[in-house]
Amino acid sequence: MKLLFTRLWLLERLKPGEQQRTLWAAALIGFLGALATVGFRELISAAEILLYGQHGSLVKAAQSLPYWARIVVPCVGGALAGLLLSAGRRQQGEGLASDYMEAISLKDRSLGIGHSLIRAASSWLSVVSGSSIGREGAMVQLAAVTGTWFGNWRQLSPPRKRLMVACGAAAGITAAYNAPIAGALFIAEIVLRSIAIETLGPLIVSSVISNLTIHALFDYGPVYAMPEFRMLHLPEIGLHGALGLIMGVAAPLFLQVLDQTKKAFARLALPLPAKLALGGALVGLISVWRPEVWGNGYSVVNEILADQWPVGLLAIVLLSKVVATALTTGSGAVGGVFTPTLFVGAALGSIFGTGCHLIWPDIAPAPVYAATGMAAMLAATTFAPLMAILMIFEMTGNYQIMLPLMIASVLAYSLARLRRDRSVYSGSLGEAGKSFPGMQVKDIRRDDPPTLPYTARVGEFEHSFVHRRWQHIYVVDEQGRFLGAVSLHDIGPALRAGQLPADQVLPAEWIKRDYPRVTPEMSLAQALESFSRHPGERLPVVGATGALMGYITKNELVLLLQESFATP
Repeated sequence: MKLLFTRLWLLERLKPGEQQRTLWAAALIGFLGALATVGFRELISAAEILLYGQHGSLVKAAQSLPYWARIVVPCVGGALAGLLLSAGRRQQGEGLASDYMEAISLKDRSLGIGHSLIRAASSWLSVVSGSSIGREGAMVQLAAVTGTWFGNWRQLSPPRKRLMVACGAAAGITAAYNAPIAGALFIAEIVLRSIAIETLGPLIVSSVISNLTIHALFDYGPVYAMPEFRMLHLPEIGLHGALGLIMGVAAPLFLQVLDQTKKAFARLALPLPAKLALGGALVGLISVWRPEVWGNGYSVVNEILADQWPVGLLAIVLLSKVVATALTTGSGAVGGVFTPTLFVGAALGSIFGTGCHLIWPDIAPAPVYAATGMAAMLAATTFAPLMAILMIFEMTGNYQIMLPLMIASVLAYSLARLRRDRSVYSGSLGEAGKSFPGMQVKDIRRDDPPTLPYTARVGEFEHSFVHRRWQHIYVVDEQGRFLGAVSLHDIGPALRAGQLPADQVLPAEWIKRDYPRVTPEMSLAQALESFSRHPGERLPVVGATGALMGYITKNELVLLLQESFATP
């Protein structure tokens, strides 16, 4: 009995609410999302060792192959990836999103676990066979699947399930790039388009746990190795600003190349496997001349940051990489363009920095401009300058570069928005289904509130408070009609003092008959107004006959309200 009273006392004072439970869920998803991301990365490494005898650089793998194999391997890999995608599309059910961004941003879509696994397997085939595409897309998708699994397991409502998927995606980006702050902001700024604490808080928790997991279990360090530097001249900031303007012009051109190539493949009267095989073969042909186009460009970017590339050769590789990436994505391969975008920014930045050195030898070395170019290109293609700044800072681990990153990213973003109204991710974002103003309480009603009949004994209320961990227990009559609620805050002191025997029927005066309630046909705006007069986190849903039909939560109302005001 003493233990029971202690638990009631803690419950009454700690009052764990929806937000606290959401943060715990975000932590679990962060851990699972990191494991999923690392698992995909290790599967890629294992395949590279099996196929090429080494891992870590697909460029070196391409260089080790004869010229004919550089063509055949991407072609065969594309065909197999296309076959998997075709099978996945046939199995895709109605209302399932094709990727995690759709599942988060579109209200009438959900992320199918089986379909996502098929897409990840297809991406794995494309990546290990040398396609010019990022592996981060499948990594993040798999991490987001952990959020879907958790939402299905806990039977969460659609708004909260979307938030859990977002937490998984943030964990995946964090694990892929070792960037917890940027990982959370990527999802908040680009996908959710909101930085309110109700959404940003869980994203941060998930990202932090993901980052701790990869450091504690796998000892991952910064993604890109960049030498230390110190800016010698304050006017040099102007050069980084000029680089930002260049990226503001180059980014829309890069995205236009991707779009036009995709349209060209769409006009081909070929099945999907044939299109991916064709795209792979064309990338293979380019790799016969320039093997650096294999993979996502990670190893080449590290070499650029180490200042190991002559300008002429780098310009040729840059053009080849842009074409190879357009062919891969245009053919329909599953993957990300995040890392290839960093490649383009690093190459352009390095070329710009080297040219500036010819005029002003005392400025910072070319790798500094390469890093600035990465952030500026990222900001100009994603329309998320804050995320881009923090992403490059976290990936390089160099605080001295923050000022150049800030000026270049903001200018690149501003100019790119003038030239193009769609980001690289606009195709996966948008609004679908009902919006907040058109929704009613019945659209977000949840079942199974803690309920007891008015004839229940005091001990039953004690048991319900402890095991359901709600602050209010709803009371109904024999027909299931809502009579009111019993508050733990009101009854708790009497229970601990022993003033209410456990075998006694709870006296009627403890039931709050004027407890606020909502109806199924009430608009969400009206429900939000009801919450403004009620300090609790939940309200009962009562039908026209007085029957208790379920409950709604304040947290879900806030999430839906944020989604309604988010703009593409």
